Amino acid sequence: MYLLDTSTLAELLRTKPPVGLIRRLSHVPTHERWTSVVTVGQLLIAARHEGAPKLMQDVVRLVAAIRVAPFDLSAAQSFAKLRAGDGAQLDTDDVIVAAIAISRDMALVTRRREVFTAFDELRLEDWTTA
Repeated sequence: MYLLDTSTLAELLRTKPPVGLIRRLSHVPTHERWTSVVTVGQLLIAARHEGAPKLMQDVVRLVAAIRVAPFDLSAAQSFAKLRAGDGAQLDTDDVIVAAIAISRDMALVTRRREVFTAFDELRLEDWTTA
């Protein structure tokens, strides 16, 4: 299963998303495509900040087409472990996203691999390249 982060879903909202991303996504069964509640919040905030009704509609449509992983007890336990270790200096949202992926044994699909490299147990993929 795959957890698509904000940077990946933002690419899908572009007028011309990367061909490689579209191609890779088309090969993943719908039930294996996830995002996090944090990513949904970040996308909604961005759309509201832009004040663009079409962008808000696009975000709502995109989120409706993908499963949303909550920040549950298992993720909270992973978060505590990560935050106590190498994640102490990272942005809280990023650590929560990593914790959700780890707790559900998902690969995190992101354009921002460098942010998450501190977490050895986290599998990272970037579908926007090649």
